[in-house]
Amino acid sequence: MLTYELTGQDLEDIRFAISPAAETVLSLRALQDPGRFPLQLPWVRAVQPVLEQLDWGVLRWLVNDTMGSPDFLTPRPTSPLTQFDEELALVGAVDRETFERQVVAVNGLVPDELAGPDGVARIVDALGEYWRTVMAPYWDRMRTILSADISYRGHLVTQQGTAAMLNDLAPVISYQDGRLRIDQVSNPSRTESIDGRGLVLQPTLFGPHAVIPFDIGAEPLIGYPPRGQGNLWSVVEPPSPRDLDQLIGTPRAHILALLTHPRTTSDLAAELKVTPSAVSQHLQLLRRTGLVEAQRTGKLVLYRPTELADLLTGSRSANNP
Repeated sequence: MLTYELTGQDLEDIRFAISPAAETVLSLRALQDPGRFPLQLPWVRAVQPVLEQLDWGVLRWLVNDTMGSPDFLTPRPTSPLTQFDEELALVGAVDRETFERQVVAVNGLVPDELAGPDGVARIVDALGEYWRTVMAPYWDRMRTILSADISYRGHLVTQQGTAAMLNDLAPVISYQDGRLRIDQVSNPSRTESIDGRGLVLQPTLFGPHAVIPFDIGAEPLIGYPPRGQGNLWSVVEPPSPRDLDQLIGTPRAHILALLTHPRTTSDLAAELKVTPSAVSQHLQLLRRTGLVEAQRTGKLVLYRPTELADLLTGSRSANNP
């Protein structure tokens, strides 16, 4: 068990983030022991044909038999918008002492495949190829689930408070009186104080129960299973244009179809031959329901479809394992 001690200020400073690098490294667990990740079996089966081309001489040392990984491989994210390339750069910048200490802590030694001055570079290359081959093709779908969960947790905090949100994260996670307990993650048990360092909550598809840093005293972080994983790999036939019209209305469906690139309200109104105020009303509803997002560029406000809209309209390729 790991117990985090939080002050009132620590509770206010809790933030959520998504880590493509962590999902990449942790996904190696599902390939190593698929039986522990039944919800991800469709993905495991889908990537089997391409696994042989990856550098398993390196990759096999990144997760040990007890599912532990060196912390430098999964730098603590600070935002739901974290990009894989940014995190991979942090992995490549790890100092030699940290690299060797954490690799030895996880594997008992520095294996030949990771030894030498180019050991970190070999890891970066192997992870980069792994990401491009087996993660990037499915990342939009994965990130949609992770982002939706963060949105749900935010609403829960607003409606019921931080304590209720923490007690809803997972069966192995519980909070009471300033103590946040995570069971089944640390042997021997340990207690650590947040001490103003900030606690990051990170939804992950490859928990399966909870994820914590390997190093004692590392920056506070908890990975927890997001809601909605049961439908992650469901094969659903894309809606027809008529279906979409019936769902959100013909004018709004037409606007989504026109947003092949960021556009202004006036631009859309001119093409639709309606007033800007009419288009604005539709855009605000699409924005409130998470189907479009606004971006200000100088004095212009440009609208573009969100990932949810892309998946709904089928304009973004969503691989179906």
